[in-house]
Amino acid sequence: MELKDMIGRRKSVRSYASEPVTGETLAEIEAFIARMKPLDPSLRVGWEIVPGNKVKCILPWKAPQLVAIYAGDEEGALENAGFLFQQLDLYLQGRGIGACWLGMGKPEQQLAAKDGLPFCILLAFGYPTGEALRDSMAEFKRKELGEIADEPDRRLEAARLAPSSVNSQPWYFTHEEGVIHVWRAIRGGLMRKAFEKMNRIDMGIALAHLYAANPEGFRFFRAEQPPELKGYVYTGSVVL
Repeated sequence: MELKDMIGRRKSVRSYASEPVTGETLAEIEAFIARMKPLDPSLRVGWEIVPGNKVKCILPWKAPQLVAIYAGDEEGALENAGFLFQQLDLYLQGRGIGACWLGMGKPEQQLAAKDGLPFCILLAFGYPTGEALRDSMAEFKRKELGEIADEPDRRLEAARLAPSSVNSQPWYFTHEEGVIHVWRAIRGGLMRKAFEKMNRIDMGIALAHLYAANPEGFRFFRAEQPPELKGYVYTGSVVL
């Protein structure tokens, strides 16, 4: 199984069996985490697997285990966290293990920081009680390609299918001489600050899909003098 094979089939799983993932399977998951590719190797990220009863969440569904993810406040840190752990999302689903990003939960107080890094977000996982994968692309509720890019570039289909907080899909892509510039929509209103954090993670998730679909050619960088696009913030640029 390759990560790219899961892009068109993954789903956010919210119904889990009570038994946790243990033994050899858990060890293999931890080994995969150790070899995930970062978006920016200079940025620190922390993680630990915690039981569901160590997490507070206002949502009605529960997961037996979650990955608590920790990241700093440097530029690109949240995007890097999303990029790394979306690779885990795809890997888990390829193993028949459900997963779902959980932005409305937090670990207990003693788990609020790790190695000097503040808590960032949770990724729930476990054995699903229902369908673990989508049967059809028609099940996706996503913007059309023409709504997220200035050109009908089919290579961006992988990013189009990425999950995002409340399905906000904040990404936009522009093309310039073989380079794709990546943009995050600026949100207004009272939820702007909350959306900014979550949408920065979302941008990393979308970039992880581009990497998974193009593992050999993918290259990410931030331009020294990036272009401007009204209503959007520059995230970085990629070559595929």
